[in-house]
Amino acid sequence: YCAYHGWTFGNDGRLTAVPNRREAYHGELDLGDWGLIPVAQLDSYKGLWFATFDPQAPPLREYLGEMAWYIDTFVDRREGGIEIVASHKWVMPCNWKFPAENFVGDTY
Repeated sequence: YCAYHGWTFGNDGRLTAVPNRREAYHGELDLGDWGLIPVAQLDSYKGLWFATFDPQAPPLREYLGEMAWYIDTFVDRREGGIEIVASHKWVMPCNWKFPAENFVGDTY
């Protein structure tokens, strides 16, 4: 599920639903053409998942290098690791055009 656009995908990666598909895409969106692309590599570190489309990318721990220390510092602060229990929203002071341009042309 894409929380931004509302597109829904099956466990096999096929696109199964698009909100306002007829109105937004004038009936020209073929769900079969827009499934998820398989990743070349998938690995986890400290419970965080990382994926890449590059089959030539180095292994995750090699790629993280010294950045792993920062992840360790964040994740290992408490016994048992971390648990995400809520989200946080905030108001961003900006010109009105910034969010308006973000949604221009979309019908959702």
